[in-house]
Amino acid sequence: MDSSAHSALARAQLDELEALDEAILRLGAVRDPAGRIADFRYEHCNRAALSALGRDPDEVLGRGLLELYPSHRTNGLFDTYAQVAETAYPLRREFEFDENGCVGEFEISVSRFGDGVISVGHDISDRKRAERQLVTLAEQLQGALTSRVAIEQAKGYLAAQSETSPETAFKAIRRYARDHNVRIGVVARSVVEGDLDLRDAARRA
Repeated sequence: MDSSAHSALARAQLDELEALDEAILRLGAVRDPAGRIADFRYEHCNRAALSALGRDPDEVLGRGLLELYPSHRTNGLFDTYAQVAETAYPLRREFEFDENGCVGEFEISVSRFGDGVISVGHDISDRKRAERQLVTLAEQLQGALTSRVAIEQAKGYLAAQSETSPETAFKAIRRYARDHNVRIGVVARSVVEGDLDLRDAARRA
């Protein structure tokens, strides 16, 4: 294949990269005199990557990774890139990031490419937010269920102790919670555990 064909193929491959939604970065290793990786240099960023970085090409290409985002040294991302570049073992990372206009939660897959790496990633902020909301909802539902079980136990326990009906016992529990500005589930658990005696209140209810 002659050089013009190679160039055309390379251009076609770059066009395909530009069309992808994933952020693609090609980072070349910058080595110190001893051969150790001291930094990485941005060699290519597709449109999605530039959008995630919030920068124009001339603000990124040719610049050092640690020069633009020094927190990579402390948050483990630089070490991830260096490990992949040295071992050729691909790695995947999820991380939060907020530095120099690049903000969000991201997932990346890093593979060795020449004397450097290629990082393919995307913004997972919406997904992680949804996951946290689901966890919160599950905790709220579990809390509501636990509270309901405690209330039912307290109704039965107090009704038996005060020789009243469960409905009357519940009125006493609810009144105490309202008068003392305490959640009814907390009052119910205190009744069941014997820390709160509402027998007289139930008899008067």
